[in-house]
Amino acid sequence: MASIPHFSSLIFILFLLSVSPIMRAAAADHQAQEGIPVEKIKRALSDANYLTMSLTLDMALSTMIPAEFLSNKQQTITIFCPSDKAFMSPNFKYAGPPLTLLRYHIALGKLDREVLDSPKLHWSKVDTLLSGHPLVVTSVRGGKASINGIKITHWDLYNDGHVIVHGVEDFFDPAFQTLWFPQYDGLLVDNDHESHREGSSKVVVDILLQLTERSDLQMASVLFFVGCLVMCLCCLRRRESVDGFVPLAVSGSVV
Repeated sequence: MASIPHFSSLIFILFLLSVSPIMRAAAADHQAQEGIPVEKIKRALSDANYLTMSLTLDMALSTMIPAEFLSNKQQTITIFCPSDKAFMSPNFKYAGPPLTLLRYHIALGKLDREVLDSPKLHWSKVDTLLSGHPLVVTSVRGGKASINGIKITHWDLYNDGHVIVHGVEDFFDPAFQTLWFPQYDGLLVDNDHESHREGSSKVVVDILLQLTERSDLQMASVLFFVGCLVMCLCCLRRRESVDGFVPLAVSGSVV
């Protein structure tokens, strides 16, 4: 069963190789008119051994970018490209990445290394082409930038000031933002407890981001600690809600 994702990924790559020349010819006029440097981006990714994303963007990039962006050279997008290894992972459940997942890897804004390495941006929301599903700028051990807990492995695979491309070690999971930062989805949050909840989420996320660098024994210990921490936070919140109901004072006094 473990070989099925690998086989599906290989079929997807062969499919891209077969239809890429046809799709390139059909989209050539569109790319020239809109000014998307797909060929340059593809070549840069190929040179950096991001072959699968090179073929994927060659087919899909020009059709994903909104026309209003293409006509405005003052705007910048940042593309995060998973490695070939990510496509071959058993955890990757698609034969090929759907357009919705690809849109989730294209951020609206200039996110170069200088910006992402700045501590001021950590835990910030970043809008993507997948409407209503932003990314979150996170950090891993040592303060290095990551997105949704996924490490950025190669900076500036391509950068012309209008389109920036970085390499990442895996695909972004939209569930990361939905679970840990639901306020970025526009959900209503109690203002009195927003900072407390956000701070608690960040503490737990910081712990979870370090799990991948630990052994099995260490991971089990940390998971036990996280469980205790979550239980304590729940008890504190329950106590806060109970303490919030203060009975009215009885007027009058005893002489």
